[in-house]
Amino acid sequence: MSETIKYEGSIIRVVSKLSPSGKELEVATRPPGTRIIIHNLVENKILLTHEIRLDIGEDYRLPGGKVRDTNNEWDIISKDSNLNDFIIEAGAKESREECGYELNNPVIFTTSTSGGPTVKWDLYYIVATDFADLGHQELEVDEQITTKWYSVDEVKEMCLTVKLQEGRSVAALLQYLHSIGKI
Repeated sequence: MSETIKYEGSIIRVVSKLSPSGKELEVATRPPGTRIIIHNLVENKILLTHEIRLDIGEDYRLPGGKVRDTNNEWDIISKDSNLNDFIIEAGAKESREECGYELNNPVIFTTSTSGGPTVKWDLYYIVATDFADLGHQELEVDEQITTKWYSVDEVKEMCLTVKLQEGRSVAALLQYLHSIGKI
């Protein structure tokens, strides 16, 4: 299939692809993101962020961000045969910045691919059960983020009552809790 870039912004790229029959398909892509499930096994609590976001207002979520900032960077990285290092590195960076926690031995738990053939935006979910409190966040200028530990039961309730708004993260959290026998 031949393809042509129709639009390229700092994050979103729209590519036109021609199928063998000549039909044009437009596909929007953005760099993949990470979300981190930081689980304190001793207290059985999970760390969530509370953000005030310009796009949606108040939001509770898993900490995380982009693997890299632009599609061009991701194109270069994705040619590498082992993406896991980049994904883990990005998750660890987001944890330090948004939460003030250094992750030790984080692992990729699951990947959520975007639904449908016309938009591509993958989220990689990382689990960390070993971490160190750095005592401070390193927020970007426009970020308004606080963190709080929630019991597993509180997290389940937040998932089921849509207090956590990112549906893919709700699914990943419930899958994680099921995998460790908490559901």
